Amino acid sequence: MLSLNFRNPADAAVLLPQTATKAQPSNDDSAELPSAAEQMRQSVEVLLSPEAQKAARSGDKNADIDATNLPDRIKDQLKMIRALQERIAKRMQDMQAFMSDRSLSRQVREAKMRQLQMEIMAMNSSLLQATNQLNQAMQQMQLSNGDRVLAATLVGPQHIQS
Repeated sequence: MLSLNFRNPADAAVLLPQTATKAQPSNDDSAELPSAAEQMRQSVEVLLSPEAQKAARSGDKNADIDATNLPDRIKDQLKMIRALQERIAKRMQDMQAFMSDRSLSRQVREAKMRQLQMEIMAMNSSLLQATNQLNQAMQQMQLSNGDRVLAATLVGPQHIQS
């Protein structure tokens, strides 16, 4: 079973899994066997269709999600995750701005920082819950590994708006 960790695997977008090859035993003592991690590693390249690329350039920040053939339930979940990621990024920017704002008293700045930290923690909790729901939905719908990887690329770090 494949679960999502939402890290962007290189440049997004037709899936070409590449499994690690096992080294054949040889009489040469210097032959290196691949590690367990290398044997388990899978490389994926995702290529967006011309329609998806055009939709992504159209300005709709979720056009790339809409352009996929993923089920609507999955698309909605991806959009929710993306929105949470953007809100978290915005709050992090707000926190940095307050940290460097010397026009505020130390007490006001610290109070605002605590408030922002609590908001970020709540949004992170929501993001975790949404991610778990997405994984459950993909499992229930028996999505292919390719569709699961595509979903992960659609909510990767490159989609967080600054």
